[in-house]
Amino acid sequence: MPLIYLPSEAPSEATPWPRPERRPGKRVVWISPDGEEIPLTDGDAITTVTGRSGFGRVVPEIVETRGASGAALVQDYRDTPRLMTVPIHVHGSTPSEYLSTWRRLVAATQHRRAGRPRPGRLRVELPDGSWREIAAYYHAGLEFDEDELDDLVWARSRHDVEFWAPDPYFYGPPIRYAWRLVAEPRPFYPIYPVTVSGSSLGGSATITSPGDADAYPVWELVGPGTPVLTRTDTGQSWGFSAEIPAGVTVTVDCRPTDIAPDTGLTAVDDQGVDWWPNFAGWPELWLIPPGNTQFEVAMVGATAESRIRLAFQPRYLSGW
Repeated sequence: MPLIYLPSEAPSEATPWPRPERRPGKRVVWISPDGEEIPLTDGDAITTVTGRSGFGRVVPEIVETRGASGAALVQDYRDTPRLMTVPIHVHGSTPSEYLSTWRRLVAATQHRRAGRPRPGRLRVELPDGSWREIAAYYHAGLEFDEDELDDLVWARSRHDVEFWAPDPYFYGPPIRYAWRLVAEPRPFYPIYPVTVSGSSLGGSATITSPGDADAYPVWELVGPGTPVLTRTDTGQSWGFSAEIPAGVTVTVDCRPTDIAPDTGLTAVDDQGVDWWPNFAGWPELWLIPPGNTQFEVAMVGATAESRIRLAFQPRYLSGW
């Protein structure tokens, strides 16, 4: 009996395995001391590989003494400088293109300018558009240990680039506030101390910091007036015993000198006059903690031209 050929059924196309949507990742950008921006993660000539480290919470230094019982007494708790590693591939379509990228990257790690060291900045850009950055110095990773293949494959190299940050905190975009002071009119009394809020006379101003570490404020006080600024929750206060003349701006920089070596912990007006001797007693230059902070301003002799301006950068314990 003849056999009848039965063609097999065409196999159906396999249903593709569902793949999760790939979300955009974090970008890391090196900003040289001269301001040149070099993407380290998604550039045309420099891309990253897995293995970034040092961007999380740093290991703190705990200063302690031991008593007779053996228990430790904590004397201080402070965060230490940060060492970050960014593994990268440097590549080019031709040897000359690769060499140009390599030389540009090396030149961007020169930190001595005008006889003194100047940091660059390592910026982390998140998918939601926010960013944080940290002042840092190139530390290691571009030494370039050659092997016998380098002259044959002269268009690609891998490096674990290290950056050292003396200040371990990341900083966000600057936040600014401004208030206009208007003396409250009362009969027979032409000048009064005033307190202000962002929109109305007689309330308390509120400052909001999105960071998770204390921030250092920089104040600008525009005369006329004799100001006193008090943080409501702690009672810390500072002010001047002398009146700021009309049209004169006094800048009070509350940042420590190791963060702002040129202007930190100074009070100087726009004519270069030192106002530190005009503080009423020792100033309690209070910081701005995470979240909401209320403060009051009393400014004797304020007019419609008086102003108070505030700028600060929120600080973060990690890069994201």
